[in-house]
Amino acid sequence: MYRCKTLIATDGDFVSQEKRLSICLGANGFSFSETTASGMLLTFGEAEGKHAATITEATREVKAFFAEAGIRPLGYRGMELIVMSDASTWVPDELYAVTSNRQYLKLVGGDALSVMTCHSDAIGSTAVFACNDQLVMGFKVALPGLTVMHQHAKMVQLKERSKSHPLLFAHWREGMVDVTACKDGRYIFGNSLRYDGTDEAVFRLMEVVKACEMGGDSTELMLCGDVDREIFTMMRPYFPKTTLYGGEVTRFANDEFQKLRTYKYALILM
Repeated sequence: MYRCKTLIATDGDFVSQEKRLSICLGANGFSFSETTASGMLLTFGEAEGKHAATITEATREVKAFFAEAGIRPLGYRGMELIVMSDASTWVPDELYAVTSNRQYLKLVGGDALSVMTCHSDAIGSTAVFACNDQLVMGFKVALPGLTVMHQHAKMVQLKERSKSHPLLFAHWREGMVDVTACKDGRYIFGNSLRYDGTDEAVFRLMEVVKACEMGGDSTELMLCGDVDREIFTMMRPYFPKTTLYGGEVTRFANDEFQKLRTYKYALILM
């Protein structure tokens, strides 16, 4: 059963059609946000607890959590579920065949029994990724109309920021860093890199910089997720500009949000 770890809600008359609900699955729970189309953060919350093993249990527990939190997830302008996956690959539209999903994943070392996909119009490709489909389907049943996204399909949205300078985006989580490399407004690389210790993480990121030819005086590294002082300090000397990315939210409807470490939850604030 999920327990509410954090909940910051905003009192106000905001109709559902003006709001978006974004949820990001974690290893032991999930985080979520409600934002308006104009970029105002209305609600932020964290649920913690062991994920259910069946669709029925997941559906019941997700419904119960949002009901207890006082959130009626109906009629939103959009609802999305961001699924974190360690094994994934992109397949261009002209090559994609739905019957080959497991083979695509096998080619990059993925051996999961459950495989899902999501499409990115931004790069004309389909992300094939390993996931807990019982859990994901439970969320979809509990929240009709929910769109499932892979973390890299979410991160690819940042490619427009690279029109003025090369951009390396790194989302950190336990033992993994999700990387997106963009240059000249184009998405050129994306993957989840496993590391053992911060030194190895730095080495892996610098390999990406070299392979993608992103060295130069204007390259920016944007960090988010489970970033601590050690990670930030170690990465900073290798890039002309190193920043913490806190999503695209531009306004807060509640003063409590001023204390929120938005970079930690950037994916649900994009």
